[in-house]
Amino acid sequence: MPAGRSAQPNSRLLKLLHPLAAAAAVMLSSAVFAQPVRVIPDDAQQAKLVIAAPAANAPQSAKLDGRVVGVAPGLRLFGTDNQLLSTAAVAGQKLPVRYKLDLYGQLLTAWVLSEQEQKALKAKP
Repeated sequence: MPAGRSAQPNSRLLKLLHPLAAAAAVMLSSAVFAQPVRVIPDDAQQAKLVIAAPAANAPQSAKLDGRVVGVAPGLRLFGTDNQLLSTAAVAGQKLPVRYKLDLYGQLLTAWVLSEQEQKALKAKP
């Protein structure tokens, strides 16, 4: 070690880095615990969705509150975690959703609602 230098780290450097480290820790912790934001259009209708099991040589269909509708070729079905779901994986299940139809009246986009989202919709006037 050179003469005049101590084995202790530079205290000015530590005083500078300490607030920066604390700020970085706060930013990281808030990013980890942040919930993803789901953007569901205000004009999306609410219904119970049942997607029919895929059949050979037949177009895909679904029921929205018992009414049969076609399924658009580009259907996007979002789960409660906002991840895309496979229609085959949820076929036959009764799912609470908000949905949008395309210009031809086919199911284009649907968002499966969590229990909190269902309760929030019931509380709305």
